[in-house]
Amino acid sequence: MKAPRWWWVVGLSALLPACASARWQTALQPALSAARSHAQDLVVFFALPGREASDRMQASLTEAPVLAALVAGGFAAVIADGAARDRLYAQWIGGGEGMGIAVLDGQGVVYAARPGPQDAPELAAFLRLCAAARPELADARSRVAAGTGGPLDKHRLGCILLQLGCRVHCEPLLLDAALAGVADARHRLARLYALDGNLAAARRWLADAPKSPAAFVTEGYVCFKERRHADAIVAFERALQAPGLGIERQRALLYLGKALHENGQDDRAVPMLRALAAEGTGSTFEAAAQHTLGHLQDPQHGHAH
Repeated sequence: MKAPRWWWVVGLSALLPACASARWQTALQPALSAARSHAQDLVVFFALPGREASDRMQASLTEAPVLAALVAGGFAAVIADGAARDRLYAQWIGGGEGMGIAVLDGQGVVYAARPGPQDAPELAAFLRLCAAARPELADARSRVAAGTGGPLDKHRLGCILLQLGCRVHCEPLLLDAALAGVADARHRLARLYALDGNLAAARRWLADAPKSPAAFVTEGYVCFKERRHADAIVAFERALQAPGLGIERQRALLYLGKALHENGQDDRAVPMLRALAAEGTGSTFEAAAQHTLGHLQDPQHGHAH
């Protein structure tokens, strides 16, 4: 059952007094040391000072939704220079131009990442996703470490990390699973490589992936990244018509709306994105839908596909 739309408002109002305890530190090494000593997850924002998108995102880090999400998730937070810390950026986030968010666990191991800019609602939703994923992530990690479940456990962990954007750690897990015969891992690898912009590799893995509702979503995403927006629309609509789409449904709706917009069909895109944004679960896809609607109203502000 879907969470009531008012839950986030109530939760936010309850957390606002605690937001004063949330702060963004500016010294990376002391923040890393303190987080490890307290076994606390650490959010790292890699900034590129002087760039408009980076400066705008940095200014939004102290907005109430972000501070509330930091407090609710028990995160420490720090701002680092993406140019000066380019090796760490590559190690934790991977692709992109040096700006983005990495989330490290209490042992200092990255488990979630997003390159590029996000506005405050998107970042808050991402932080809530990270906090909610901790129990399942811990269980999947322990099973892989125990080595008792084999490829299926690697596939599960790889999918969790892919959902959290942790490209640097999910690739070897999904590759091992795919090569060991886990068919679903093939389209997950296609999605990963499309996310990285390696569309040739994405197409190779997608060609051998069994057809499934989730694989149709991946096909649509690959087409979207290839700027074949009409084909992306067909794939996303096919996915949404299939039963059992589950957690892939909002992803399909978001990118169908984006593809419709790119294909000049805002009369269909806008109502779809508004409906997604209004679902009220607090997901990253709802926040991204609201961001996309903002772009449609002001194409010059914070546009990123």
